[in-house]
Amino acid sequence: MILEIYFILVSFALFAIGVAGIAASRHFLIMILSVEVILVSASLLGVVFFFFNVGGGIMLPLFLVWTIAAAEAIALVAFYRYMAKFELSLDVSKLSKYGE
Repeated sequence: MILEIYFILVSFALFAIGVAGIAASRHFLIMILSVEVILVSASLLGVVFFFFNVGGGIMLPLFLVWTIAAAEAIALVAFYRYMAKFELSLDVSKLSKYGE
């Protein structure tokens, strides 16, 4: 029971770090990495819940979370290469949907 509480606290701490990273920075890469930290905290919380309460069956939800994280990393690299090619700013507050 005590071990479960420690894992839950670590998961909440990781979630708070991810939210703080999104709130504190307007840099595109830092925001995406903060979302990755939030996904890690969600998968850790899922592991704790299913392992300690349900008793197994965590591989499918973990596989789904890892697949989403991998797809996000691939999209990050593609978008970063696009922005670097056209020498666009990575500051999110300066981005415009009209491409001024």
